[in-house]
Amino acid sequence: MKTILITGGTDGMGKGVAMHFLKKGDRVIVVGSSSAKGDIFYNEARQLGAEGRAFFIKANLSLIKENQRIVEEVKRRFNSLDMLILCAASLKFRKTYSETQEGFEITFGLYYLSRYILSYGLKECLEKAENPVIMNVCAPGMKGTVNWDDLQNKNNFDSQKAQFHGSRLNDLLGVSFIQNDTIGKIKYILFNPWAVQTSGVMEMYEQPMMKIMMKLMYKIIGKSVEKAIIPIIELLENPPENSLSAYKQQKEVSLEMETFDKDNAKKLFDKTVQLLKGFLE
Repeated sequence: MKTILITGGTDGMGKGVAMHFLKKGDRVIVVGSSSAKGDIFYNEARQLGAEGRAFFIKANLSLIKENQRIVEEVKRRFNSLDMLILCAASLKFRKTYSETQEGFEITFGLYYLSRYILSYGLKECLEKAENPVIMNVCAPGMKGTVNWDDLQNKNNFDSQKAQFHGSRLNDLLGVSFIQNDTIGKIKYILFNPWAVQTSGVMEMYEQPMMKIMMKLMYKIIGKSVEKAIIPIIELLENPPENSLSAYKQQKEVSLEMETFDKDNAKKLFDKTVQLLKGFLE
């Protein structure tokens, strides 16, 4: 029986993956911000006869202290971890720049810092497993650059831009994680699901007409959650040989793309260490 932790595991693809592994007989820990959705997860696990293997942890993953709490709780309650699947994200449209109480832009905290803290914080737990895997569900394979002068998008804020920028940061997170991994046991997979028919997609737009247009478009080009998680499951159950890999649906993404630049990965790692100084000590 494997032990699997999924952030964003009470919604969309995260939940789809969680239910798949519960049905297989694995132990699944999901992290989400809604107690009500946690209750639904428990009820569905109970219907599968999997209540003893299902765990819900409520947390606001945009906060550093909450990610630290998750790390400590998982270390305390579970001996090892086979898979860490990072799905948590918020696509909700925001007009203005907003910070958490810790002083970080919300998308930056949830979509990048959380994944950084959990990847490194749970590394020892993962290394106790036979074939550990981290999957970071973001958007590798897309062109774009990192704004080094404004990592948190304070200037001319746009929530969609912040989300896209966060994916470029996650590309570099995958590269730097492998660069810093001297043991080399963990497989790190960056995965781009492309267009998926989830409720969160409709939250990206404010104007009613745009919401209608996007709903129609996603109905045409978008995949259902059931179809979207098929390549995710395949990669998790049969991870690539390379320590780091990136995929856009079933198609492998070349790590020669500029978004995976090793020098930039080291630069971002150093900046992140400085940003978190005083929080993780």
